[in-house]
Formats: sequence, structure tokens, C-alpha cells
Amino acid sequence: MKQGQGFLLVFSICNMNSFYELAELREQIIRIKDDEDIPLVVVGNKSDMEDERVVPRARAFQLAQQWGQKPYYETSARRRTNVDEVFLNLCAQIIQKDTNRSQMYEQQLASRRRERPNRHDRRGRRSRNRDRCVIL
Repeated sequence: MKQGQGFLLVFSICNMNSFYELAELREQIIRIKDDEDIPLVVVGNKSDMEDERVVPRARAFQLAQQWGQKPYYETSARRRTNVDEVFLNLCAQIIQKDTNRSQMYEQQLASRRRERPNRHDRRGRRSRNRDRCVIL
């Protein structure tokens, strides 16, 4: 978790306990990463087993929204339904967060440059005295 940049929180739509465990996993991630806004996708797996569903789609979606408008997908590993989309969404979130972090860093550097006078800038420096004494 410490090295991870993004996380898929996957549960079985046929198992309520797996759904309940998501909250604890998310809390661990937030505690370890010390960041509330982690790239994250909530995934309900086994969508091909709709007749055995115990976790309502609306409840899972609501949980994902409570966690900061995180996306919710239902997938089927057996049929490979939405599997690629889940990973693409997570990668897009990671790239977006990295881009935002880089932009913030660049803005901080730019503001620091404005605070310090440029070494070529004559403002704030002593004016040169052309009639100075030179000892040879």
C-alpha cells in the first residue's frame, strides 16, 4: 500500500461481507498514504451472477460517491466485462494526480523565483561606482 499510486477496491456483488471490508481497506490506505484524495475505483465483481446478487448496485454506487465522487464499475472476470475500463480509469486518475502535483510544484518554483531577485537584475544591488580606486 505504501508504494501504490492508485487502488482498486474490489468486492463480490454476491457477498455482503466483502462489501463491508472495503471501508476498512480504504481507511488503511488513507492512513498509510496520509492522503484523503487517493486515485481509487470501487469495483463490484461477478456481474455475470446477477441472480445471486446481495449487494444492491445503488448502495455500492452511493458508497463510491461518499468517498469523494469515486467511480463505481461492475465487472465480470469470467466474461471480462468492464475489466479494461476499470484499469483505464484508475490509470487516468493516477496521471491526473501526477499532472496536478507537477503543476503545483512548477507554480511554487515560479513564485520563489519572483520572491528572490535574479542575479542579473540590478534592483536591490548596490550601484557600481565608476570612479572607484584600483590598486595594481
